[in-house]
Amino acid sequence: MNIVKITNKIALVTVFLLMYWVFIFICSTVFGFKVFRENMTEMFLLSIFGIFSILAGAIVLNIMFNLTAIAEKGGTAEIQSKTHYKIVTSCFLGSLLVIFTLLYTGDFLTSKQKEKYLVSSAADLLEEQSEIISRLSAFSFSREYIQKTSQDIKVLSRVEEKFPRVTVIARDRLDGKPLLLGFSNYSGLGKNEEALKENYILSTSSEERKYLHSVFDGDVTDYHFSSNDGRYEVYYPVTTDNGTVVIHLSQHSRYGKIGS
Repeated sequence: MNIVKITNKIALVTVFLLMYWVFIFICSTVFGFKVFRENMTEMFLLSIFGIFSILAGAIVLNIMFNLTAIAEKGGTAEIQSKTHYKIVTSCFLGSLLVIFTLLYTGDFLTSKQKEKYLVSSAADLLEEQSEIISRLSAFSFSREYIQKTSQDIKVLSRVEEKFPRVTVIARDRLDGKPLLLGFSNYSGLGKNEEALKENYILSTSSEERKYLHSVFDGDVTDYHFSSNDGRYEVYYPVTTDNGTVVIHLSQHSRYGKIGS
């Protein structure tokens, strides 16, 4: 094969690879797709460096051997060239759509896998630590409950390494209005610190508040899972003879599952 064609094909392939990789990086960054295990930014920069190195090598070869591609003359050749260009362009745009679909599907499957894992782990954890769960469900806003809950949550967090953040959610009233309170392993009080409900009000979205109030009203008993930009959360209702609380488990994943 003519060395002109070889170097030109190398340059063309590297340009396409560069465009594909930039497209993948932009999609993953803009839409928050969690598909790859590695640090996407570092992997992107190293790959770009490698692609540019190959491209530079192909260009240098062309310059060294003074090789240039000479287009064939004639009307028939021009028509064929235009037809070929349209086909290549259509295939390229179609391939971008396929890549985006694969990225979206990978992110969706990662989210589903996380949901299955978190819910299963939550159920196992609550079953194993039934004594702690029973204490947590006996909610009453008091210094004793806050201190004990803080210690119990610390135990739950250490038992299950995949749940770095565990929050116990209970419903109380303030000035006659219902409100949601959240307790974590950092909720303990200082020696002379006063227990104030205002300090434990849980910040939530309207959708989350609607779900949580439905749980405490007895209308909903199923868990609620959400994922956003690598943050996976599950609200797991727990009802015992002592009362009802919601265990909130969260996990943050910077990367997805594809990669070594």
